[in-house]
Amino acid sequence: MKGKKIAVCVKYCGGDLNPFDAAALECALRTGCENVTAVTMAPPSAAEKLAQLTRLGVRAVLLSDPAFAGADTLATAKTLAAFLRREQPDFVFCGRQSVDGDTAQVPPCLSVLLGYGLVPSVMELSGTAASLRGGAGTLLTGGQVVTFERIAALRFPSIRSKCGPVEIVGNDVLRLPAEECGQAGSPTRVVQSFENTAGRRKCTFLSSAQLPAVLAQALRKEQKPPAAQSGRKLQTVHFIGNVRAEAERIAERAEEISFAGKSAKEIAREIEERGAKTVLWSDEPLMRILAPQAAAYLNAGLCADCTGLEADGENLVMIRPAAGGNITAKIVCRAPVTMATVRTAGGADSLMFSVGRGAEGALGKIAAAAKKYGARLCCSRAAVDDGLLPYACQVGLTGQTAAPKVYVAFGISGAVQHLCAVERAGTIVAVNKDKDARIFDFADYGVLEDIDDVEL
Repeated sequence: MKGKKIAVCVKYCGGDLNPFDAAALECALRTGCENVTAVTMAPPSAAEKLAQLTRLGVRAVLLSDPAFAGADTLATAKTLAAFLRREQPDFVFCGRQSVDGDTAQVPPCLSVLLGYGLVPSVMELSGTAASLRGGAGTLLTGGQVVTFERIAALRFPSIRSKCGPVEIVGNDVLRLPAEECGQAGSPTRVVQSFENTAGRRKCTFLSSAQLPAVLAQALRKEQKPPAAQSGRKLQTVHFIGNVRAEAERIAERAEEISFAGKSAKEIAREIEERGAKTVLWSDEPLMRILAPQAAAYLNAGLCADCTGLEADGENLVMIRPAAGGNITAKIVCRAPVTMATVRTAGGADSLMFSVGRGAEGALGKIAAAAKKYGARLCCSRAAVDDGLLPYACQVGLTGQTAAPKVYVAFGISGAVQHLCAVERAGTIVAVNKDKDARIFDFADYGVLEDIDDVEL
């Protein structure tokens, strides 16, 4: 890619470079491109961190202005797009998502705002050939926003390298209207946030010998149905994908919008033609691309990964995990069109066996037991990152939501990102040799034994 220009959009989360963005920057450096710009939108205090990237030979740009403060994903994308239009890069590299927001909305929005194509979820880049999550492949031909999984660690700078200058660009340069940036330009707004304590259970410890009987008993139990809508329903809600039940729960009338074979632009046009005010999307990977793209076309508010929805007859309150799952946020939209992607449980499994890093050595044993019990095999993100199982098996905030009758977690420590995706399971059983593992606070039953000693 010599002679090309690559702009890499980065974000600092808790003072550290977002690991997805670090992978994108490393991949940009590996292309051999000599014109790489790292750009972030942040307060002035981020300049010191950003300057460290110049030691890698990249140009560093900080978009910073009081007018940019409080931006949601769409307003952030508009600010980044205003800068990128001035730069006209051949490629825009981004991490697939940030570890604090987990929305994955900014890159698809950027593709629409810039008029670029979108290459999502790159797992490997060799020259201009990109392998994508899910097994597909494509070529980087230019005029594309490219998103990366956590596939590479950012290299360390040379010991002798020195920090270069950071260019600070404010709204006096970008000249965005006040209503297009920052809080004023954000269609979504957090109205309440609180510590996420959902899913806590009283754990009963048992021996592994008791496990078969406990599983049989738990499988016979009836699961509680989802809570009914408590407030007045909305008049009409449109839905796209497998979220009819959620739409019917909060609305008097639910109308489906077909997405088969349609682009985001075509879907956005249909939303406009129908006069839809509230649109729910399912959360599969395709929707996580189409929904933010449609939001950019419509200038709509979009809340990602909603785990709950509340209506009062006039407005929709969207509930989602934030800050890596530690916080629950209630969000409202003030745009003419409100949209949300809704977390849905994958499949209708009765029993799931999930493998974490602490049980990777026993994968064969657990897989054989899953076959014996008729359980679906799945795993934590750590197991996917370690190459143990494919992404399609991942349960968690960045994977699938699971709500089986019984969920058995082997060697899973209990990270918030994992637990918030299984809290709707009927019964949770944790097998872990660490007595202090957090997952025991969210399990109905616990087996405090090494997986190698557990008879399955």
